[in-house]
Amino acid sequence: MLSQRKSSRKDPDSEPEVFRSAGSVILSWAWFIVAAIVLVDLTVQGRDRVGLVTAAVVLLITGVVYACAWRPKIVADSGGISLINPVRDYRVPWAAVVKVDVVNAVRVHCTPAPGAARGKVLYSWAVQTTPRSAKRAALRRDAASRPRARLTPRPRSLQPPGTPPPGAPPRYGEIPDAAKEALDRSTADFTAGRLSERAQHARQAAARAAGAHLLAGQGAGQPGEPPADQAASPGAGQSGEPGADQPAGPDPRADAASPAAAGEAPTVQWAWRPIAAMAAPLLLLLVALLV
Repeated sequence: MLSQRKSSRKDPDSEPEVFRSAGSVILSWAWFIVAAIVLVDLTVQGRDRVGLVTAAVVLLITGVVYACAWRPKIVADSGGISLINPVRDYRVPWAAVVKVDVVNAVRVHCTPAPGAARGKVLYSWAVQTTPRSAKRAALRRDAASRPRARLTPRPRSLQPPGTPPPGAPPRYGEIPDAAKEALDRSTADFTAGRLSERAQHARQAAARAAGAHLLAGQGAGQPGEPPADQAASPGAGQSGEPGADQPAGPDPRADAASPAAAGEAPTVQWAWRPIAAMAAPLLLLLVALLV
């Protein structure tokens, strides 16, 4: 057995994971190939106004496919979740993730901002679910939640030859129950489950780090001496309680640990590249139609 330092295994939560629709990627590549062939043909043969309009339309469709089909994805890394949507990108640190679920698309629930009653709910354009797959998932959940009738097992002597005993591991060529359950889930359900798992692991790691830091701070002082923050606070008594000239108030360390104070609030920015990929061909098409 290798030690923790010499082990070659990597933590799966430290590696970036990308979630996107396979159908959108295939559709994008198919259109990119068709668009390249059409543009090459127009460059060789079409040099009139019709060719210019056709090229502008092809470029406009290519920009839309790039922004709405090829670009959207979800990236999970050690710092948080990045929702890459057609024209806007969201960055949600793990400390700001409340939960991840699926309602027509993968949703990320964020912690409320300072002074806000509720947190934002961010939708992902990359991984969506169709009504048919949502209906199948609902039927599977209903079937799993229904109590099953417990049948009296037959004696071992009456079972067919080669039948494994109850609770035995799957034999060669058989799929385990956990794998069957994973295969039954849709891509959106799998993505939401994986993101929820990584968020839970990140919260546990942060709690362990905070506990280790607190223990290190307590062990730094000498035995019999009060902590440094209590010894330096004016008006504090021997028990560490605030004096009369220093009213008790909220601990500033609690505010610093909040997502907003620690810079752990979700951020959003516009994606100008896909916007330009759609706006430039549209402007070219308008000019070609008006000239």
